Amino acid sequence: MKRLVLFWSWMVLPWLTIAAQAAPTVEAVTFAVEPGRWYVPVGLASQALQWKLRQKRDGQVESLGGQSLQAAEVRTVNALPWVTLDALARVGAEVTPDDQVGGMWVRSGRQAFLARCGVKRVEIDLARQRLYAWQGPWLVLETKISSGRYGNTPRGDFTAGPYKSRMHYSSRYNNAPMPWSVQVSGHIFVHGFSSVPDYPASHGCIRLPLSGINPARFFYEWVDVGTPIRIAGALKEEVRRAQVAN
Repeated sequence: MKRLVLFWSWMVLPWLTIAAQAAPTVEAVTFAVEPGRWYVPVGLASQALQWKLRQKRDGQVESLGGQSLQAAEVRTVNALPWVTLDALARVGAEVTPDDQVGGMWVRSGRQAFLARCGVKRVEIDLARQRLYAWQGPWLVLETKISSGRYGNTPRGDFTAGPYKSRMHYSSRYNNAPMPWSVQVSGHIFVHGFSSVPDYPASHGCIRLPLSGINPARFFYEWVDVGTPIRIAGALKEEVRRAQVAN
């Protein structure tokens, strides 16, 4: 019996090592409002586990591996559906942490992938009036902004927070509502606003749209307190002229 166990170990352990080395790595995305929950692209998970994916004509996920997913288990990131590791476990995958590599193994039979969670960072380009939010290699959000009309949005390296609020009211400008507010520095916030033109128009804050996919809400729900935020870029001359004209 001892020889049989040793023989089994000699045959199986190398296969497990080879399988682990060959398994793809899938970068995960997290949201500040859902601590501890990891999302991976449902298409990549389907391919890695060789599970059948059924989607509706509008791209919404109908089923994965023959089982339906709940609405709360799926998020849209850059127009693509992402699914939680919890959901994959619920519909049949084995999800186990691996502290050595700092990730989570997701297995189904002989198929597997390693989910890893990248670092978040935000870049705000004043020249282009754009905000870019990254996690690991993924650009999770790109949206237009409207910064300070008179160039009074500070430039430099900051971190998100420490203050965040679903609804903040300006203490400087007549209690103006500032939904989905994330503090950047002092009285400067990234927040949602009903008017986000293609040029600087605020008192110094960075406005995000509330319409469409609601980038302001997405940013608020995604960004962690302490996430690095870089604000850079000189205003273009045509933007300066637009400031004077308005």
